[in-house]
Amino acid sequence: MIVLRLGWRNLWRNPRRSLITISAVACGFAFLITLIGLMVGLAHQMLSNGTELLLGDAQLHHRDYLPKRSLYDTLSPETPGGLEDWMDQLKALLELDHLSPRVYAFGLLSTGELSAGAQLMGVDPELEAGLTSFLEGVAEELTGSAEDQPLLLGDVLAQELEATVGSEIAVVTQSVDGSLGNDLFHVSGIFHTGLRHLDRSLAVFPLRDLQQLLVLDPDQIHEIAMSIEDPMAADGFADSLNKSAILPPDGVVQSWGDLAPQLRDYIGLARGMYGFLIVIIALFVAVGVLNTMMMAVFERTREIGLVNALGMRPWPIVNSILLESFFLGVLGLGAGMGLGAWAMAYLTTRGLNLTRWTGELSMLGTRMDPVLKAVWDWDYVLWSAVGLLVSTLLAAFFPALRAARLDPVEALAAPVEG
Repeated sequence: MIVLRLGWRNLWRNPRRSLITISAVACGFAFLITLIGLMVGLAHQMLSNGTELLLGDAQLHHRDYLPKRSLYDTLSPETPGGLEDWMDQLKALLELDHLSPRVYAFGLLSTGELSAGAQLMGVDPELEAGLTSFLEGVAEELTGSAEDQPLLLGDVLAQELEATVGSEIAVVTQSVDGSLGNDLFHVSGIFHTGLRHLDRSLAVFPLRDLQQLLVLDPDQIHEIAMSIEDPMAADGFADSLNKSAILPPDGVVQSWGDLAPQLRDYIGLARGMYGFLIVIIALFVAVGVLNTMMMAVFERTREIGLVNALGMRPWPIVNSILLESFFLGVLGLGAGMGLGAWAMAYLTTRGLNLTRWTGELSMLGTRMDPVLKAVWDWDYVLWSAVGLLVSTLLAAFFPALRAARLDPVEALAAPVEG
């Protein structure tokens, strides 16, 4: 108990120096909370945009479909009720939130004298709107009657074709029976994803219309995109689904990490950076604490020599100095938590608006919002606190050992402080 009191009392023998050290710990902790919060927010934003825009958390294909995307590698569920019955079975999975069947092809679109190559994508508008966001605001335009032959175009593709809503588009593509599929469609809407390669190349059709154009059976599809509650659990979800008996023999499920490995690598790199930042800031804090404790020991040389001469054992001296450092760390962490929480309250609600400098950005095949919002990650807040506290104790350990090893005679002969 006396060692505890000594540690607390010694902390305030030079309040100015102690407050400066406490402020350094507080600023370091607040900086870590804020910077890691922004980095976690960026990773969450990229993952959310990457999966919710078009990709989904997992996809089911024929095992030979990727990467060539052959028109002939389709999925054909062998259930009595066909595709709808099989999708109902998939929906029954507890982890599965949404799913959407898709059909793909490559074709030529033309309006009069203008033409452009495009990726043709057939979707169920209602199911696709529940899964992804790229058709937000225009999905209903794809639910017209079969006579209307509705079609959605990316805005860049529409500009190249000089097409507007209501324009007639001739579509030519290869069908699975070897014939040349061609038909006339009407532009019912124009969408914008923010990713130029999609806005330039994507044309979206009702699923049944594109199946008819490609001469596919109503139960033949190329892909089922799926979303689950936690995207970070997509690998485990894909593995469990691949081991289940619900998939057709030639079907395979891949998570977003397998489909977009560059995005998975970035998120893994970001997690590694969190630990690197904690180590760097902890080193800077340790240097400040080391300087403070070395000065404290130097100023108390005669006092330490006196207690040594009176028979105090070395470990109580070491413990009193370590406790002084511990109090520095705890007070600094408390102040830093308050400062960091204040900054995070703003960044989690309003965010960091980069519109003036960045505009619309994309990276690693996903869209980046110009307003970056921070996200609390309590695991890394805890690790930051532990790292800084450990660094303050380690920084004080060398001065504490030096104090414990002082020769009483030499220490008593040292000049009096001040």
